[in-house]
Amino acid sequence: MRRTLKKISLRTAGVFLATLALCLTASLAILHNRNHIERLTMENLIAEKSAQIEYTISKLFYRTQTLSSFIRRYNGDLVNFEEIATVIMDDPAILNVLAAPKGIVSNIYPLEGNEAIIGLDFFSEGAGNREAMLAKETGQLVLGGPFNAVQGGQILVGRLPVFMDGPDGQKAFWGFVSVTLRYPQALEGAVLHELQMLGFEYEVWRVSPDDGERQIIASSRSNSGNVTDYVERQILFLNAEWYFRILNVQPWYSVRELWALISISLILSLLIAAAAHNNQELRKLKAELEHLSNTDPLTGIYNRRYFTQTVTEQINRVIRLGSESFIIALDMDYFKEINDQYGHQAGDIVLQKATARIAPILRSYDIFARYGGEEFIIFVSDINRESVIAMAERIRLSIAEAEIHIKGTSLAITASLGIAPAAPVNELDHAIALADGALYQAKQEGRNRVCFSDENPH
Repeated sequence: MRRTLKKISLRTAGVFLATLALCLTASLAILHNRNHIERLTMENLIAEKSAQIEYTISKLFYRTQTLSSFIRRYNGDLVNFEEIATVIMDDPAILNVLAAPKGIVSNIYPLEGNEAIIGLDFFSEGAGNREAMLAKETGQLVLGGPFNAVQGGQILVGRLPVFMDGPDGQKAFWGFVSVTLRYPQALEGAVLHELQMLGFEYEVWRVSPDDGERQIIASSRSNSGNVTDYVERQILFLNAEWYFRILNVQPWYSVRELWALISISLILSLLIAAAAHNNQELRKLKAELEHLSNTDPLTGIYNRRYFTQTVTEQINRVIRLGSESFIIALDMDYFKEINDQYGHQAGDIVLQKATARIAPILRSYDIFARYGGEEFIIFVSDINRESVIAMAERIRLSIAEAEIHIKGTSLAITASLGIAPAAPVNELDHAIALADGALYQAKQEGRNRVCFSDENPH
């Protein structure tokens, strides 16, 4: 009897240890899958937010293209500077817009509060002037900052050199146009606080060109303790080289699911079912993340990330075939007033209705995306200039043809559109900048119209 009891005890202990081992193995597998899912989430979030940071800053700085076009149009005459600047300054993140003939600031809007900038020499020693000299050397729009502003506070600046056609056919340096952004308000369009709502922290940083030290541009962290569980991505736009990091600051031992799995039933079949269920959830989440990463959740059309990736490939195809393609930039008129008067829910309805009116006009292979806020963007190929202008006019008329009824009120909505060739530009960012410039020309000329960029794309 004693030997039998001992044998049973040993067998029970063996079964217990084997079951416990299986349970711990399954629990560790589930924890690993959970961490893998979290890693996928972080990678998708960092891709989305990196694109939003780049878009938010670049869109504001590309307002300099509009100002530069007007200066060249009027042969360097700044008589209409304030009127043009008023149109450009339609975002609260923009602190001022200025013009600096021969590198010396002569015009700034608004003048009040920025008087100290008048007479500033971009070729002297000072914050942001290194970037001005780089802009002149490269002929490209250049980002500077963040750094302390002359008038107080911290800012980001976009310096764009302006070159005029000389009598000998050579390009002559006229000076600079610049957009100054409030910092850190300039990053608000990227909605980085959403990461904290999802349980993550973030840091945006760069290596300071002044002292070579790590400079924090934006951060949600209250301390600088070491965290090893993070995903980091380099953001390259204009001349900037920023780094974006998403951190998981939750320690592994605080994961409640782990302790729940250890304490629940040790039955092997349930553990296998739990592991299978977790794997199924992983596949489902991967599919959902892929869909979410390509789609705008409000309108159901493509988002900026998908548009940029796909259109770059399409432009190369069009160039190989010797065909024509165009970028159409579309912005809803007076959208801010609708949001302010009727609320953001009404603004969402306007965007959804506008999307529903645009989509039927497009062909099945046209790429239609929400580019951010109230702005949409369309890539059309295998079409000539006359046809794309006619298509844009049909879109404009379709949006304006009927009022939208919201909260018992009928709203008349319109849109402004800008068109630019995508090929042979062979550079998506440049093509978008040209279309954006045409869009702002349409805004400046009264809205609810279509403008085509006649600027030389080469």
